[in-house]
Amino acid sequence: MYNSIQHFVKYGIPQLEENQKTFMENPSLLGECAVRVKQIMLELGCQILSEMVEECNTMLEDSVKRKIHWQIKDRSEKHLLTSLGTISFTHTRFEHKTIGETAYLLDRILGLSPHARLSEDAKASLLEEAAQSSYGKAGQLSGGEGRVSRETVMRHVHRIHVPSYKKEEGGEKRRVKYLYVEADEDHIALQFHKKKGDIKRWKGHGDNGQIIKLVYVHEGYEESETKRKRLKEVVYFGGLYSGKENEKLWREVKEYIEGRYDREAIERIYFQSDGGSWMKKGIEMLGGSYVVDEFHMKKYVKRMIRITGEEGEEEEVMKYLERGEKKKLKEWAQEKGKGLEEKKRKRLEESVGYLEKNWKGIRMRIKREEGVMGSSTESHISHVLSARMSSRPMGWSKEGAGKLSELRIYWKNGRKTEELLRVEKEEERKEEEEKVYSAQDVIKWEKRSRKRNGKYVEALQATVSRQTGMRMYFQAAITGICG
Repeated sequence: MYNSIQHFVKYGIPQLEENQKTFMENPSLLGECAVRVKQIMLELGCQILSEMVEECNTMLEDSVKRKIHWQIKDRSEKHLLTSLGTISFTHTRFEHKTIGETAYLLDRILGLSPHARLSEDAKASLLEEAAQSSYGKAGQLSGGEGRVSRETVMRHVHRIHVPSYKKEEGGEKRRVKYLYVEADEDHIALQFHKKKGDIKRWKGHGDNGQIIKLVYVHEGYEESETKRKRLKEVVYFGGLYSGKENEKLWREVKEYIEGRYDREAIERIYFQSDGGSWMKKGIEMLGGSYVVDEFHMKKYVKRMIRITGEEGEEEEVMKYLERGEKKKLKEWAQEKGKGLEEKKRKRLEESVGYLEKNWKGIRMRIKREEGVMGSSTESHISHVLSARMSSRPMGWSKEGAGKLSELRIYWKNGRKTEELLRVEKEEERKEEEEKVYSAQDVIKWEKRSRKRNGKYVEALQATVSRQTGMRMYFQAAITGICG
């Protein structure tokens, strides 16, 4: 790190001074000067990181513990993309003296997979940007040479494992009178089902439609600092969950509610949706009171009016719903459908059928019993899913759509991608059962193995006595992989 600082004093500071001079001569160039300062500081950061990793590689080469089992095979230069930019350092490959295995031991210490080109922080930035914008923008991590291809971004998204949302352990369960569960879906287009070219088309329509499911749980509305209403304690769930996986989705929602809330304190769970078939399983599992989404209720009423051409009778149809006069609604539709062509008559029957099928939920919406409030499913579908996945023409693979929707929901829940990567890394570490010793343990181990290791003991003790502080910690890391 000291060499990097000295280099910065010699070259970086004069560049900053020159940049300041340019600004003073022409203050209107503030934006350009800001970009230049950022570039200079990023270069310093990359130099510091490169030197730190280079020092670690040198310590690994000089390590007495490493020399017992591993010998140097060759060296190369490695380039690693971080959130600051690309860093470069010597990459030493070692060979095990007994079994002949070759490995880049520094990669193991740094937690890098073989042939890794991205650091953990760069992966986190990449995944977060992919969830918000596009694979192309996500690849432009830090501008300049700090770029990766769309395909690389896609591979990282496909590999990620997003765990279901779970309440943190500890603390008392929340007590609320009413709890709200809302559900809706976003419609996307697949590029293919299993392989390219297997989409079937009929009269211009393909069978490549797919739905992404969204469920969110909240405690009602509260005013934000901007005086706008927002959902209180909202948590999102969702993804592809096709077929039998639908029950898995609702089980996750149920487990979350039971883990976070005192069910005995909840008088009623209001389940608000458009009444889709996959949503009925949620009503059944949660025991909620079904309330039809007001948007969809009015949508079908307006469709009936548009089909029949009776522009002045929307209010009359709404009165049938408000008074619970299902029979009169059907009679009205039958009368208006007599003079319609078959195609329009079928669409009218479908609209009336929707209202009949969801009659109980519609009545709950209209009566507005205590606790019933407006639904916001359409806006949430737009903000959580559609803004990234269907608002512009694009095609998806099932794996890509599933992973990205889960990643986007994970991000919308306020969780950090860095945390996601750390959890995965920790799980991998536990699976490998790596054991990391302290620097003192190294000395104890060497003393116990004095006869077997001979000349290495004194050398190790001298090394440990010279290296203090930060270098001591790295010696422990070396022991963890060379023991």
